[in-house]
Amino acid sequence: MTPRRTRLAALALATPLALGGCSSLAGLHDAPAEDTQGQSISDSAGAQVTQRVLGEVGVALDAEGKGSAKDRKTVLTGPALEAADAKVDVEQVEGEGAALAPSAEPTVIAVSKGTSWPRTILATSQQDEEQHLHVLVADSPRSQYRLYASVPMAAGATVPALAESDGAVEVPTKVGSKDLQPVARWAKAVSYPAPKSDPKGVAVDDPFSSALRTNAAKQADRLGDLASYKVSHQPSSDGMVFPLADGGTLTITTLTRTDTISAGEDAKELTLPDELTDLVGEDTVGDRLSVQHLETVAVVAPKGGDVTVVGASEQLSSAKGS
Repeated sequence: MTPRRTRLAALALATPLALGGCSSLAGLHDAPAEDTQGQSISDSAGAQVTQRVLGEVGVALDAEGKGSAKDRKTVLTGPALEAADAKVDVEQVEGEGAALAPSAEPTVIAVSKGTSWPRTILATSQQDEEQHLHVLVADSPRSQYRLYASVPMAAGATVPALAESDGAVEVPTKVGSKDLQPVARWAKAVSYPAPKSDPKGVAVDDPFSSALRTNAAKQADRLGDLASYKVSHQPSSDGMVFPLADGGTLTITTLTRTDTISAGEDAKELTLPDELTDLVGEDTVGDRLSVQHLETVAVVAPKGGDVTVVGASEQLSSAKGS
């Protein structure tokens, strides 16, 4: 049989990353006396800080040329900075700055407890008809709050009640593999080929998980016997974990999704979709293609309930062929 050229369909994103905002300034306030067991920042001040930071993020994401990387690092950290830098690296920046502009003042869900550092704000905001979940972090008394993560929430998704006292929660400063187990279980459930049986206690009917599984199956079907197709989701070793009132957790972290396509004996070469050609440096590869995306997820693991993704985004980060 004569080897055939195989044109690859674009590796579909489950949902786009939305980061941005319009510039705004928060008012100045006298510093209140701190309560070592209370909120590290009041809800009203936290809402103003969130709105200001989202505005600064929007300006930084629209910046170009020399100094733009420093601008991003000034207002972004963690997953948000990784995603923004990846977007620049793969040259996908096209006026992203307006995407986070809140149509109303953000709503603070909770803040970290006490006077220690780092300090955290968990908030939501509305952009058009889409709700976003944000985490902001200030590392020390000398550092400003920066955007740690921001994900669009699934339609109808909610964040369960947190284990808070007077609006403040205990946010662990160190996160280990045990804390990230709910995310690891979800990662296994959305891998491809799909596991023979879904991991117990993991829901995969949310829009993001459903899109990942559906798109993977479609890509494999297009390739048929000409190439093998695998998708893995590798959780990060770090993240932000918020305790829920029922004893469960809300975890916000990143994963690296890797799509691997290996040509079979009947495939002469793999023809790449346009968006991957510049990254790989060729419009075809002979044997193997590996594409990576950075995924940012908000995962709820209620005590005794199913692990569920309530918000997510992903960003193409690299591609290489051989």
